[in-house]
Amino acid sequence: MKKSLRFQLSLSSALPVLLTVFLISLSAHFFIQRQFDQYITEQQAAHAASLADSVASQYDGGWNLDYLHGFGMYALSDGYIMKVYDAGGAAVWDAENHDMTLCHGVMDSILSRMRQQKPGTNVDLVDTSFDLTWDAGTAIGRVAIQYYTPNYAHESDFGFLRALDQLLIYAAIASLVIAVLIGLWMARRIARPITAATRAAREISMGHYDTRIPAHTGSTEMKTLTSAVNHMAAELESQEERKRRMTTDVAHELRTPIANISSYLEAMAEGVWEPTPERLTECHQEARRIAGIVGQLETLHRSEEHESAVHIASVPVRQVCESAAASFARALEEKNQQCDIAGEDFILQTDKDKLRQILNNLLSNAIKYSPEGTAITINLSHTEKKARIRVRDQGIGIPEAEQALIFERFYRTDSSRSRQSGGAGIGLAIVKALTEQLGGQITVESRENEGSAFTVSLPLQ
Repeated sequence: MKKSLRFQLSLSSALPVLLTVFLISLSAHFFIQRQFDQYITEQQAAHAASLADSVASQYDGGWNLDYLHGFGMYALSDGYIMKVYDAGGAAVWDAENHDMTLCHGVMDSILSRMRQQKPGTNVDLVDTSFDLTWDAGTAIGRVAIQYYTPNYAHESDFGFLRALDQLLIYAAIASLVIAVLIGLWMARRIARPITAATRAAREISMGHYDTRIPAHTGSTEMKTLTSAVNHMAAELESQEERKRRMTTDVAHELRTPIANISSYLEAMAEGVWEPTPERLTECHQEARRIAGIVGQLETLHRSEEHESAVHIASVPVRQVCESAAASFARALEEKNQQCDIAGEDFILQTDKDKLRQILNNLLSNAIKYSPEGTAITINLSHTEKKARIRVRDQGIGIPEAEQALIFERFYRTDSSRSRQSGGAGIGLAIVKALTEQLGGQITVESRENEGSAFTVSLPLQ
């Protein structure tokens, strides 16, 4: 069963806290238990020594048996079995000899209570003795004391340990609750932009390209994700808009020549017009125009999809530029224009035919959109890694707002879409596709009524 991201984040934050708190509580329990056992053991040893001091303090040239009996029974109730000997080693008072049944009963009761309250407790029987002195160090005998250690004889001792264990449990529960709450808050904070991105991606996949993710203040990664999805949506929306516009543009470009051919053929078929050579020639020209548009589209598609092979060879760049300029000699002459080539010649490892097609399209546009009597310049330059071919004209220029659009299919700066200037608006799109296919890039610099300069940058090696 798949779990939500929020659940997984909450669980991943709660589990380490739970494990940490459990380990800390367990370690604290055993540490406190050990320290408490050590404390009790030290207290028992100190108490046994104090019992010996109390016995010695009651000696006054002889033993007070009534005191020893009362004191010994009092010590027995606390779990201490006392035996008092005189200086000669003879027994003065022995708790076991006095009442063995009571001694065993008290000690068994203590042992049973310890095992009941602390199952598995390792209980030791301590057998210790203290020398008794009187009157500035005179030896008066010895006292032997037996007791169980650690002897939790009092319920308050067990209550103290239980209180500590409960405190650790409450602290663990409180820590876990706080960790879960913080984990839920963090998981919600982290998952919110991811959920929004997922929802937006789903909407985008359904064709709603205007979907955007609201900006969230969060981590850098979340901002990057949000920005990437929004950028993707904007690009897809732009691509969809270009696709729709391309469909409209193709229909527009083909509508006129098809309509002309249809009207000519219909008039001749109905006998309104005679099928003269001139009228058939006009139909043929319109058909060639359609074929030219289709051919340009095919060239553009092959270039963009890298379907056409690239034949790399050593190409003398100046020679290719001169050949391209010579092919436009008649067009230049008709408009009284000139084409100059500046810069040093160099050899470029590239596809000669594709480079020639790039130059042909750039020169065709430069001639077409420049007034009569102007000059077109092809400037050649290179660095260690890049070659640059710059085609500059003195034409009508391109508005700054439209310079980023001129490499798109069917885009022309004349908003009326008049065909008086010729062309279908595909030439620069082909130039861009061919340049990228050769591993380069093309840029434009232009000012209205001052001319344009197109720079093709290609890798030199």
